Amino acid sequence: MKAPLAIAALAALAACARAAPAEGPAEIRAAEARLVAHLQGDDPLAWVGDYTADAVFQEGADAPVSGRAALTEVAKQLGGLSHVQLVPLRTLVQGNLAYVQVRGQYAVGQGAAAQPPHAFRGVMIWRRDSDGVWRMLHEMLAAE
Repeated sequence: MKAPLAIAALAALAACARAAPAEGPAEIRAAEARLVAHLQGDDPLAWVGDYTADAVFQEGADAPVSGRAALTEVAKQLGGLSHVQLVPLRTLVQGNLAYVQVRGQYAVGQGAAAQPPHAFRGVMIWRRDSDGVWRMLHEMLAAE
C-alpha cells in the first residue's frame, strides 16, 4: 500500500509545472545539510530522526527497510559514516512533499578506518511532518 502512495506522490510532483516557492528548495537544502551532518556526526543513530516514522529506504538490490525501528537497527550495524556528499540534480516541491534526484557519495567508517567512498545516484522524497520539519519519506539509492 505504501509503494503505490509513494509512486502517486512522485507522479504528482513530476507532473507539476508550477514553480515551487523560493523557500521550498531552501528548506530542502537545509534538511539535506542536517541529514549529512547527522550521518557524519558523533552519534551514529542521529540520522534516524531525519526520516519519517513510516520511511522506506532501499539501496541497490537490498531489501527495503521500513520504519524507524528498522532504520535504527541499520544504523547500529553501519556505525559512523564520512565523506558524505549530496548533490541535488533536480528538486520539485509541492505542498508538504518534495522530490529530489541526487548524486552523492559516502564512506563507511570514520578517520583512518573509513572505507573508500561509494558513489551513488538516487531519489529522495521528503515530507514536511506536522511539526513543520522536513524528513525523508522514501529514499532509493543505486551505485554509480
